[in-house]
Amino acid sequence: MRYTDNTSRRHWLTRASAVALAAAAIASPAAWAQAPAFPNKTLKLVVPFGAGGSDVMGRAFAEKLSSILKQPVIVENKPGAAGQIGSEYVASAPADGYTMLFIGGGSLTPILIKDLKFDMQKSLRPVISIARGGMTFMTNSQIPVKDMKEFIEYAKKNAGKLNYSYTAGSMVLSTEMLKSKAGFEATAVPYKGAAQVLTALITNEIQMTVDVPFNYMAMIKDGRVKPLVHGGQERSPTLPDVPTLAELGINDLIFAVSYGIWVPAGTPDAVVNQLNAAYNEVLKDPGIRERLTQAAMVPTGGPPEGHTKQIALEQKMWGDAARKIGFKPE
Repeated sequence: MRYTDNTSRRHWLTRASAVALAAAAIASPAAWAQAPAFPNKTLKLVVPFGAGGSDVMGRAFAEKLSSILKQPVIVENKPGAAGQIGSEYVASAPADGYTMLFIGGGSLTPILIKDLKFDMQKSLRPVISIARGGMTFMTNSQIPVKDMKEFIEYAKKNAGKLNYSYTAGSMVLSTEMLKSKAGFEATAVPYKGAAQVLTALITNEIQMTVDVPFNYMAMIKDGRVKPLVHGGQERSPTLPDVPTLAELGINDLIFAVSYGIWVPAGTPDAVVNQLNAAYNEVLKDPGIRERLTQAAMVPTGGPPEGHTKQIALEQKMWGDAARKIGFKPE
């Protein structure tokens, strides 16, 4: 009888253990489902330049993204080294999708920056291509010219007296290519952000700049800044009276620019895909699309790999152009 009792007790314990394991197995999916969903805290959008320029666009995107993801999205400026400081900051952040980079894809092309040790396509992974377009060559109103032809003549007569600005390597190369094609001289002066460039331009600290025209529109309208030529493949919708380089006979030259979102390499596919879907939703907003149009940019969007292809093409374009004129970054 005692044997039977012990056997029954062991049998009962075995059954109880099996039931407990089964219950745990059933409960596991629920526990997994209760794991923190992405995102569940504040996200950060890093702009590797100073206030103004891409910073303005970044803040507009952050506001819309916040409403879609139901979490705050703050913009943090980390200017310096032509975009390297902010980009490396994002690359070294946890690969969880909470730290993102907003940058023109071709800015960190090796041909544009001397001894560039940062490979954005290895250290970061793209989330989405936001927009692509061209930059515009502009002068201040103190330069007594009406068009590009008159400017080239004026620049040749004032060799050694003219300065131009840049906040990224692509702006340097654009101006250097134009100088080579048109045959004039000007000295490069670095700045941290578009707001500084605008101030320097209207105070005649610099006489020209190549940049997206978004932040210059008010000054263009009141005549303090003069857009002379647009670097896109077609005229800018915001500056329809400004001719393209090709229209002026300056062939085989464009000032291409694109913007995209990046996260640290190693960020999970699920997180990247969720961010991609959210940014694609932002790009449907009429206000955002209007802002991009004003900046002479064409909204793009699409899957992450679309930006990978865009960057590869853009970096090849800059590399080919630099080799053609013998450009060497300083």
